[in-house]
Amino acid sequence: MAWTTPKTDWNGSTDAEGVYSGDRFNAEDFNRIKNNLEYLQALAITLYKEFTINLLGVDRTPADYFYADEINRLEENLVTLNQNTLKRPYGSSITYMDNGNTMDFVELNRLESAMLDLYNRLTNQSEGRRMFTWNFGMKGGGF
Repeated sequence: MAWTTPKTDWNGSTDAEGVYSGDRFNAEDFNRIKNNLEYLQALAITLYKEFTINLLGVDRTPADYFYADEINRLEENLVTLNQNTLKRPYGSSITYMDNGNTMDFVELNRLESAMLDLYNRLTNQSEGRRMFTWNFGMKGGGF
């Protein structure tokens, strides 16, 4: 599983008639977010106490639908990652309900920007750890 650069420039607007124009959330976006959260969890447990996140199964195709409970699990996974690692202020997550509000560009920017911040910070921690070399014995001979 590899890290994929998050989309942090989501945009959109609604005109006076209520017609939306802007970025649309699709299977590629869902898969990127789902897989990046799994990547972050794997990275985090190399640095912190082991914990689990909600797995969302195989990657989605353009023919698949996204359900409110799946989007909620993405949000829950971010919260779980953050609570078990850095405890950063990434804003409040929204709970979605069937046939209710959907994720908009503001929430997608918050979610993916938070994931990018976690990635940068956890990667820095991982790469910046001091490694101590143990030398047993004395150079050039016995004790």
